[in-house]
Order: sequence, then C-alpha cells, then structure tokens
Amino acid sequence: MPLSAPPDQPIPKLQALPTVQTLDAANPPQQLFLAWVPFQRRAVTMESYFGYDLRHISLSFKHKLLRPWEYVIKAWQSLGLMLRQQPKILWVQMPPAPLLYLVFAYKTLLNRRVKLVADCHNATFRAPWIKFPGVVALLNRCDVVIVHNDAVALQAKGLGIRPDRTQVLLDRVQPLAQGSDFAEVAKRLDLKAPWFLIPCSFNADEPIDEILTAAQQAPDLTFVLTGNPSRAKGRHDLSKAPSNVKFPGFLPEAQFNALLYNATAVVGLTKLDGIQLSVANEALGCGRPMVLANTSLLQQLFPSGAVYVNPMDAQDLVAGCRQAQAESDRLTAEVQTLKAKRANQWLTSAGPLRQALFESVQ
Repeated sequence: MPLSAPPDQPIPKLQALPTVQTLDAANPPQQLFLAWVPFQRRAVTMESYFGYDLRHISLSFKHKLLRPWEYVIKAWQSLGLMLRQQPKILWVQMPPAPLLYLVFAYKTLLNRRVKLVADCHNATFRAPWIKFPGVVALLNRCDVVIVHNDAVALQAKGLGIRPDRTQVLLDRVQPLAQGSDFAEVAKRLDLKAPWFLIPCSFNADEPIDEILTAAQQAPDLTFVLTGNPSRAKGRHDLSKAPSNVKFPGFLPEAQFNALLYNATAVVGLTKLDGIQLSVANEALGCGRPMVLANTSLLQQLFPSGAVYVNPMDAQDLVAGCRQAQAESDRLTAEVQTLKAKRANQWLTSAGPLRQALFESVQ
C-alpha cells in the first residue's frame, strides 16, 4: 500500500500537464520508451496500458574501460529509433544519466514538441548518477518525472526536483506468462525442494555474503540466484558458495517466469531502505509467497503475503525461509488479496497520468 507522507511534507501530485475527462486510449499517440538495460519488468508491465513502443537496448561491455564506447553505441541506436519514429511522447528509463543528455539534445535540435517522461528508478537519486553535471536541471525540464514510491518522491524533492513535475506511480502488478516447461528448467539446474528464488543484480546493496552464509547453515535448502554473476566482481566473493547455491545467470523471460511460478518462495533482499524491489511485484504477479528484507518501505508496500527478515543476519534469513515454507498456504492466500488491491491502486494513479499525457499532444 502507498506510504503516507508526514503532515508537513505532502506527497507531490502531477500538475504540469492538463487533464481531461475522456481520451482515446485505443489509439494512443506515437510513443517511444528507451531503456538501456537487457530487460526491466516495470516498463514491460506498463506497455499495454500506455501504448508506447518499448525498446531495450542491451549492449554491455564487461570491461569498465570500454563503458564509454558502450554508451556511444547505445546513443547511436537510440538516436536512430527517435529519428525513425518521431515520437510525440518519449519515455526514458533512468538511470543512466547519458541517456538523459541524449534525449534533451534530440528535443532541442530535432523535435522541440516532443514530451519527455523520465521513469526514475531509485538509483537515479543516488551517486554516481545524481552527481552527473546538470542531471537535476534536466529532470526539472522533463514534462513528467515518475518516481516509484512516496519515499523516493520526498528524496527527489529534497534534491531539488520540482514537485509539480513529479508523479508517484508504483510498479504495476500483473499476472505473468507461465513461461517454459518448469520440469526442463528444474532438471537443468538440479533443483531440490524446498528451493528459493533470489533474483539479483549483484549490486552493493544486496547482502550476497549473508545469502551464501545462510546456504552454508542450511544445506537442505536450495537458493537460486539469477542475474549475471560477473557483476559481482569487486563487490561480492562468490567463490565460497556451497553446492546448494545455483547461479543460472541472466535467464530468458520464459525460463525466469517458470522459476517464479514454482519457487517455494521468492526472496527479495536489500540493505537499504527506500528501495522498492521489482522482484516483490513479480512474486505478487505469480501469486508466490515472499521473504523480504524488513525495511520500513517494503513492509508498508507489502504488508501481507511475506515473511520479513533482517537482511544482514544469515540465521534470520534461514528462519524466514523455513517459516515461508511452513506457512505457504496462508501466505499464498494473502498474496492473492494484496495482488488485487495493488492492481486497483495502480489504475487509480496511472489513469490521470495517461489522460494528461495524451491530451498534451493533441
């Protein structure tokens, strides 16, 4: 459920664009959504509602010294899409900051009438991205700055992001496609029940060491850490992982969905408060119990259907996983109720935003 703001800090509402009573949602204006990542569930779940053309641009070089060339190639591909499509509304997933520079160059030089929507993930407002020159000023020139929860809205306001351009829009909860044949995936990964799915980006805020320690303490449990393990280099030591930890890598969506639907529970952990984990929404979409970090934000966004654990305590993680297994029926029922509630909340927020955007380009 959405957070409540302190009385002296009202949550900002969208005011920059006009609203109307009706709109032709069946024939949306030409829209392009650029995301410089291999895949992001949030953008995918919103695509059918807003009607944009979502493009994941996924080129990635492993060596950091090649990163500038990666951005050059991504910028070239993105510019080609913008020139071909000439969108009336241009969405960008933030971060990274260089994408923001690119779309403003496009708007200034080639398409002054395009409306810019920045869908800002939590990392947008943390180093290194928020420290890039001019990022705050450019965000304030966007037509809409979307943030994913009320806590991040207050953080953005504190950094100087204009409240009248800011819109809170939670992640959309949707049923996911069932995916591949689970038996085939389970055989390839040698899964043994009970097993727990832990989608990872291997960022610094993820307690990977604690997960590996938990696996050592509970050899009868299996932990499946999806995502690209090469990203752990320099942040996490995966060499001490016991045999009951599986690293299948970055999976195709169909295989990942198969794991989501069949996990004993889906685990979402972060050391930081203010992080809205997309995996929790994916678990809701698949109707699976959750084991989540006991941050204040996650407990307020997901007040039921989950067991909450201290992400820095391996023993607590083991206990939480065992509790999720033992109380699976209760947690599954709670997830279904919360899923329906969150779906209605999302439509209540997204409807006025869609009206305002569509009317602004008519």
